[in-house]
Order: sequence, then structure tokens, then C-alpha cells
Amino acid sequence: MARQVYVLDLSDETLAEEYEQWHRPGNVPARVLQDIVDAGNLVMEIYRTGDRLVMITETEGNAQPQDRTGSAESQAWEAQMDRFQKPVPSAAEGVKWQPAECIFMLAEHLRKDIK
Repeated sequence: MARQVYVLDLSDETLAEEYEQWHRPGNVPARVLQDIVDAGNLVMEIYRTGDRLVMITETEGNAQPQDRTGSAESQAWEAQMDRFQKPVPSAAEGVKWQPAECIFMLAEHLRKDIK
């Protein structure tokens, strides 16, 4: 299982409540949820602080969360969410959710076999 962490900014913090409302249980279209699962996502969580969003995913194998937009419903959902989202300044061209690099893992520091 692979964990990935991604960051994205809200285009306008005043839209945060509406964005959160769209992501509450019952508001995400069933086909969008199915596409997320079909893409190999076992876990997907989105957190917010101010205008910054953080998405944590855990996937099977090499599945990438951005591979979840195969259906017309998911493409429509992405288009609808575009007005709320803007890439972080360091994002590659055309990439909304920017991968974040892990720079610290407590478990690596606590291993007894590390010298």
C-alpha cells in the first residue's frame, strides 16, 4: 500500500464553507466516489487550514489518485470544483493537486537497527 500526500489552495478563502459543503457525506456524486475507489484508492481524506487543502490517499499498487476521473460524472465534478481551487505556487503546469514530499518519519528515527 502506498500513501501519497497532495496540497492545493482554495482560490478564495470565503468559498471554503461552500467547498466543504460539497464534500460532506451525501453531496459527492456516487459515480465520483466509485471512480475514486476504482482507481485503487483505499483511503482519501482532505484537510483544510485557512486556504490550504491537504489530501492524503492510500492506494493499492501504483495507482495514482489523479487517475480517478474516467467517467463523465467525475470530469463534471472536477470542472465544478475548479472554481474553488488553485494550484500552489510550486505546482507543475496543469497540475492542481501538487504531490508533497515526506521529509520526516518518526518510525525511521525510532528504529533500533539504525546506527
